[in-house]
Amino acid sequence: MQDRFGREINYLRVSVTDRCNFRCTYCMPPSGIRPLSDPSEILSYEEILETARAAIKLGITKFRITGGEPLVRRDITNFLEEMVRLPGVEKVALTTNGYLLEEFAGRLSKIGLHSINIALNSLDRDNFRRITGIDGLAKVIDGAKRLLANGFANIKINTVLLKGYNENEISEFARLTLDYPVAIRFIEYMPCGDWQSSAGDIISGREIKKQISAGLGELIDLGNLSARQAGGDGPAQYYRLPNAKGRIGFILPVSQPFCGECNRLRLTSDGRLKSCLLSEEETDVKTILRKMKPACASARGGSASGGKASSGRDERLEYAIRDAILAKPKAHSHKRDNVMSRIGG
Repeated sequence: MQDRFGREINYLRVSVTDRCNFRCTYCMPPSGIRPLSDPSEILSYEEILETARAAIKLGITKFRITGGEPLVRRDITNFLEEMVRLPGVEKVALTTNGYLLEEFAGRLSKIGLHSINIALNSLDRDNFRRITGIDGLAKVIDGAKRLLANGFANIKINTVLLKGYNENEISEFARLTLDYPVAIRFIEYMPCGDWQSSAGDIISGREIKKQISAGLGELIDLGNLSARQAGGDGPAQYYRLPNAKGRIGFILPVSQPFCGECNRLRLTSDGRLKSCLLSEEETDVKTILRKMKPACASARGGSASGGKASSGRDERLEYAIRDAILAKPKAHSHKRDNVMSRIGG
């Protein structure tokens, strides 16, 4: 599928829960945590899989599982295994805050995930607690090391840079790539909700690169490598320090917007398709999934009427996904009433 502007849409980010065991200042609204969805309002794993199957028919082959924090949802590893096995899927990735990684690392390493992204915004214990509300830095670090010990090869550390919070840790993060085969990805903070007014100015990609080069040596541009070699299908620009085992990525949605190459949709945990992270436009798929379920079905797969209902539901799902793709805007807005904890990242 292509949208109205000729962009091929082949990537779906799926939020499986709005619950999280962190309380990050830039993600949660400053007025407090919104009421969480009733569990009955969250899509079941089977409903997500059904939506994914419909998306695959339209050319979506890459999926990223997010939250909230996806590892807090029961039976998440079983679901990930089912996602990886779906016919037509090329890549399934996971984004996590890392707090539960040590517990799940062994199983996650064997499922067949393409990559695991760990959100980590400070390497200082007190500052980590200040940002997340949790004294959990050691657990996150131990979880990442456990993944490495289990042979998982594609680990990405996502660091949102926040002036007044962690700009003095840029070189320390970059230095990790000298010793570990991971990607450290610096992300410009996008103004969302009301938090930006208290965060100060955004730290630009140019500032980040300047600080790294001054302290650790000139960055080697990996732009000539293929997307697969350089790190994936997303918007990151990748570099490497001399003799480093890992690489450094930059995701710069503010200073260098990448809307012209955006290839993704988002599915929220309560069943709404969003064509753009910061768009208020949504396509309801939960109603299709639930109102068109067959009234009765046999243990062998359903009656004739159930089969018709299933066929009609699949067709409606495909139309809904097409609508979301065709509603995708040319570029994101900068509306500040969007809050990351409501979207799924």
